[in-house]
Amino acid sequence: MLDILKRPFNLWFPPRSEGNPQGLGTFSGVYLPSVLQMLGVILFMRLGWITGHIGISQMTFIILMASSILFLTGLSMTSIVTNMKVGSGGSYYIISRSLGMEFGSAIGILLTIAQLTTIAVCVSGFAISLQELIPGTSLPFLEGCALLGLGIVAMLPVDFALKTQGVIFCIVMTAIISVFLGDSARIPETIAPLSSLETVSFWAAFALFFPATTGIESGMAMSGDLKSPSRSLAIGTLGAVITAYLVYASLAVFLFREIPRDLLRSHPMIIYYASKVPLLFILGVWGATLSSALGSLITSPRTLQSLAKDKILPSFLAKKRYAAGIIIICLATAMTLFTDMNLLLPILSMVCLMTYGLLNFVAFFETLLKNPSWRPLFKTPLLASFAGTVACVVSMFMINAGWSFLVLIAVGTLCFWTAKRNLKGNWDDIRYSIFSFFASTATNKLIHIKKNPRSWRPNILAIVDPELHHQGVIHFAHALNQSKGFLTYGTTLPDPDKIAITQTTFEKYFRKRDIPCFFHINAHNQSILGTHNIVQNYGLGPLQPNTIILEPPKANKESFCDLIRASYELQKNIIILRGNDLEKGSQIDLWWGGHVHANFELSLALSHILQSGKLWEDAAIVIKTLVKNEAAQVHMSKLFEKYHAALRFKNLSFKSYIDETTDFHAHIAHHSTEADLTFLGLRAPLLHESLEAYTSYYETLIEKTAEIPNVAYTLAGEKLNFQGIFE
Repeated sequence: MLDILKRPFNLWFPPRSEGNPQGLGTFSGVYLPSVLQMLGVILFMRLGWITGHIGISQMTFIILMASSILFLTGLSMTSIVTNMKVGSGGSYYIISRSLGMEFGSAIGILLTIAQLTTIAVCVSGFAISLQELIPGTSLPFLEGCALLGLGIVAMLPVDFALKTQGVIFCIVMTAIISVFLGDSARIPETIAPLSSLETVSFWAAFALFFPATTGIESGMAMSGDLKSPSRSLAIGTLGAVITAYLVYASLAVFLFREIPRDLLRSHPMIIYYASKVPLLFILGVWGATLSSALGSLITSPRTLQSLAKDKILPSFLAKKRYAAGIIIICLATAMTLFTDMNLLLPILSMVCLMTYGLLNFVAFFETLLKNPSWRPLFKTPLLASFAGTVACVVSMFMINAGWSFLVLIAVGTLCFWTAKRNLKGNWDDIRYSIFSFFASTATNKLIHIKKNPRSWRPNILAIVDPELHHQGVIHFAHALNQSKGFLTYGTTLPDPDKIAITQTTFEKYFRKRDIPCFFHINAHNQSILGTHNIVQNYGLGPLQPNTIILEPPKANKESFCDLIRASYELQKNIIILRGNDLEKGSQIDLWWGGHVHANFELSLALSHILQSGKLWEDAAIVIKTLVKNEAAQVHMSKLFEKYHAALRFKNLSFKSYIDETTDFHAHIAHHSTEADLTFLGLRAPLLHESLEAYTSYYETLIEKTAEIPNVAYTLAGEKLNFQGIFE
């Protein structure tokens, strides 16, 4: 008979050999600490009080809501733990191994705070109930004594502490039965309703009640001490959730039916008087509060140890559990003595909701992505995990938007702190899959969206030398990109065997300079032909580079001009950059020749992008042109004044120079010697123009402008109305 009952459990949660052979089983390691954490201080000292304030219909709905969130989280967690080897740390371990160390560290630290909060709430509840029997005794004294005793027990071997929880479980269940056997006739007549009562809203009541359903953390935090973590966490957690729901729902209905509502909301301890055996009720309160506090005192040092093992916290905590335990006891004492229970409960709710939301999120995305590594023995439906994620987030903000934002800020701050420390975990996570999913979705959307000037940015492919000696292109491309678009540095190697070494060199170089970018390393015995291949083949769908940055070659100019023509035919914008000191500057010159509007407008857009970044933010943009006489000079000045306001550029000015020559490039070098960067238009190859003729034009242009220190020759090849950027 027993084998028949075990069969479905063995099918869904087959035992695995990754745990501790001498560890704990499902009942003592997961179910018992979880259910005792749930059947705690709120059951005996807050359930009747909340029910009296909001009524049985709303209370039933709150219990159902909270239990549903917990049940969905339990399902999601079950899928996760039946798909992976679970180590010590519970929720911290699962989240860090799924979403990375940054998120894991944030949740681990917040979970420790939540566990400290649980200790403070439970010890306060125990002290208040004890003060009822010993009136006049100092409440802080009772709290201190309770913490001292619990701390001593927590320092003993874990199996001893868990054995005491077995006794406490029996006491708690006996106390609950005693409540069900009681009635309102036992309440003394001297206990009367209060004349004035505070009002409690639905979401305030939910915030006060929700910590009652947060006990699964205790079982999950014991993951490193279990014989079969995957199996035990799944069965024990779901069993505890169902047990807690049945107890809370039935007890709420019983109390509302048996005890007058005015008494329920007037006296949090009214259940004591209605109980069949009041002494059992007191013992139940003590057992529930002390076991919950003890459970957190046992599990919170383990969370600290897991954080320390991953080098997030000081390493001495990983080696000495007693050190972690002493720190927890000290922090719990401070929180107990200097805070209030009603203040702590919403904080506990926020942290737990955030943790449960992330657990559901992990299961949702794993199910959505369906990576080959996702093979859970227990498969939670996609919508169930999604519903759990949404329910947690909505509940957080409905309870208290301010606290929700504070928790999110705390998570973000802790993630940033961990990222800045450059800590690396020796495990794989699913972040790559998550970002790949979003990138794929966004890319597929871009295919169906037409390019427009309003959303244009340069998607840059910058060709650099393999040794990274010429840094002008590197700095210029980074200043243009500003980490807002796509930036790729491409290069060609003559020896294909050196691709891996060059890739490593590039990664170290750009990481050290904090330049976010991609690399494309090609192998070809002729550099210019290798660049041809990169320009023609690099990119993915709508993420093809639209702007190519090149350095002018010292030789093979005809092949280089052929590259310009090929890039132009591919509708690429081309920037030929001459100069090396381009990391930052104070003046940008734009020369307007009066013929090719697109080249000038592209240069104007690029100048504005440079000016809006950190490196060139103080740069003045000076539009320059040559005119034949003073009348033309006045006319051009009036045109500039007309369009200056529409451009909305800062530090923008206009200068025109009288030059009667018909050769535009003959004298402009004399007027740009002070500029840190000069933009000049580059003529596009004509329809039937020979390569030799275009090469001759290119060589002449380079020769006539050789005296200008830093030049960006710009050719607008993209089929886009660049003037629309400035409308």
